[in-house]
Amino acid sequence: MRRSMRCGALVVTSALLTWTRSASAQADSLDHWRFSVTPYLWLSGLSGKVGVGPVEANVDLGVGDILDMLKFGIMGYGEARKGPWVIGLDGIYASLGKGQVFAIRGDTGKLELTQTETIIQPTGGYTIGDNTWAVDFLGGLRYWHLGASLDVDLATRPSNKRSGSRSWVDATAGARFRWVPLPKTRVVVYADGGGGGAHSDFQAYGSAGYDAWTRWTFSLAYRWIGVDYDSNNFLFDTDTKGFLVGVTYRFY
Repeated sequence: MRRSMRCGALVVTSALLTWTRSASAQADSLDHWRFSVTPYLWLSGLSGKVGVGPVEANVDLGVGDILDMLKFGIMGYGEARKGPWVIGLDGIYASLGKGQVFAIRGDTGKLELTQTETIIQPTGGYTIGDNTWAVDFLGGLRYWHLGASLDVDLATRPSNKRSGSRSWVDATAGARFRWVPLPKTRVVVYADGGGGGAHSDFQAYGSAGYDAWTRWTFSLAYRWIGVDYDSNNFLFDTDTKGFLVGVTYRFY
């Protein structure tokens, strides 16, 4: 009996020591800075209303239209973690050539829209959870710079070009849920909302990823950003949404 009790105590003690060392090693690893970078391609469409001065147009551009208009674009996300704390930076720049839209105020018929767009969003927050699931509670800012011009079809009548640009900043708050349902898989769902310079501003996305190698993850996502800005004779009340493909590299 005493021998059995000693054996049982030895097993329990060994298990506790193993768990303690594992937890300590995990805590030590989380106390170091961990970084990741994610270049991505967002295959999005654009719908809503764009206005410059007295001219306002209805916009309904699909993914194919945006790709035809695209002159240059660059997109990426970077992240740093230490313990439960996380900071991130997301950036988008796109320059679009001429695309057909329809006037609904201040003019008639088809118009040509050209546009440049910059979105920069720094965030910071706190994480709860473990290696299987976690939630990041995030706050930040979303900086917008938009330049747009609306002109008539020059083949039908003389130019009546209206152009302008605006910059503003919106405060944002949101949460990101991360889950590992199976080995080498990752599911992420994120939503935020805010405002300030714009009347309203929100973002939502969901993604599924696969760890192809230890430090590399390939992901497919669907993303939706909506904004309603109407100030100083410049209107940008639009939804930008579509599929996103990205690759993440982690280093620490």
